[in-house]
Amino acid sequence: MAREGKVFYGWWIVAATFIVLLIGLSSGFYTVSVFLEPLRRAFGWSATQVSIGFTLAALLVGLLSPVVGVAVARFGVKKVQLYGATTVGLALLMLGSMQQLWHYYALLIFMATGLASVSIVPSQTLISHWFNRKRGMAMGIIMSGIGVGGMVMVFVASQAAASFGWRGAYRLLGLLVLGIVLPLILAVVKEKPADLGLDPDGIPLTATETQERASAFGFTVAQAFKCLPFHVLAFLTIFYSLILGGMTQHAIALLRSLSVDQASLFWSLALGFSVLGRLAFGGAADRISQKGLMIVIWGFHLIGLLSVVYLVDAAPLVWGFVIFYGCALGAFPTLFPLMVGRKFGLDHFSKFVGVFGLIQILSLATGAILLGRMYDASGSYSGAVQVLLVVAVLGTIAATVIGDPARPKTSVEQG
Repeated sequence: MAREGKVFYGWWIVAATFIVLLIGLSSGFYTVSVFLEPLRRAFGWSATQVSIGFTLAALLVGLLSPVVGVAVARFGVKKVQLYGATTVGLALLMLGSMQQLWHYYALLIFMATGLASVSIVPSQTLISHWFNRKRGMAMGIIMSGIGVGGMVMVFVASQAAASFGWRGAYRLLGLLVLGIVLPLILAVVKEKPADLGLDPDGIPLTATETQERASAFGFTVAQAFKCLPFHVLAFLTIFYSLILGGMTQHAIALLRSLSVDQASLFWSLALGFSVLGRLAFGGAADRISQKGLMIVIWGFHLIGLLSVVYLVDAAPLVWGFVIFYGCALGAFPTLFPLMVGRKFGLDHFSKFVGVFGLIQILSLATGAILLGRMYDASGSYSGAVQVLLVVAVLGTIAATVIGDPARPKTSVEQG
């Protein structure tokens, strides 16, 4: 129970997790574009050689998601995050001293193990432990740390590179992670409210909630795999990530091909609206049907992509893409873990997030490659956008038909 007049400790957990994602994740993941040209000039590496390192690291983060999920279940969030922050900080420091291409690849792979450990798997698991009634709001706040971090840390890295060179920028990022994120995890993170004698949300459970919690059944991943809703959620992840992968890689080029002035600015604005989507839909999920919100998210996908289809004849429609796709971009990864927790329980939550994280990263890569191949084959993004529209329609259908899993019978009930 929270003491009257005191801020519930869970909100300190939210603040700390927001910063962990903003600095710990974003310093290593989103700043890669800042170093592309400096590394090419310093070592004569090609853009492809530099890009391969990031691609390997990004894929490894996704592939490690199920492993991180198991590690969180076994060792707890705090130990996993401490490993992640230490690894990311050291890798960034060492990147400031690299001399060879293989150093770059090895350090990015090393850093990827840390990024996976400070990413969404432990963060979402932690919030799910600390909040029940206000879980959506809390999840929206921490997930906005990713969007804000993408903007803030790229700016910090760019300014540092301009002032101290790329080596100094890498070292500064490493010091920020080791000097801020690591102590923050040590000082603030607690696994569960019960560790401090508190209730989730800081509010004692009612008699009805206590009874519901006692009778609640937490699915294992193996049990969930036999349920149709698990596969519908997997397809929703695939559909979202195909669109995200394609847009993340090609949005600026796509908008430029449609004669949009300042395409980079409009894509940045879309990323800004993703923060609004995380906060708005996260807060709404505590009060409104999650299924209804998921349908709205996919409706936003459709409006955003239709805006692109008709953009060539009506330039102002670019704002339809910026606002609606931007909101959907941030809303889906905020609402999705809430649906997973509600449908399958929290007993094995970190493992579920890890499995869906693996599905997401593979689909992201597929979406980026698919749009690239379609453009290379036709010289236009028109067909690619049509394919993404079909994917959005499928996502809308999946969101509409998703139901609740039937609780599997226990050995006692079967007997």
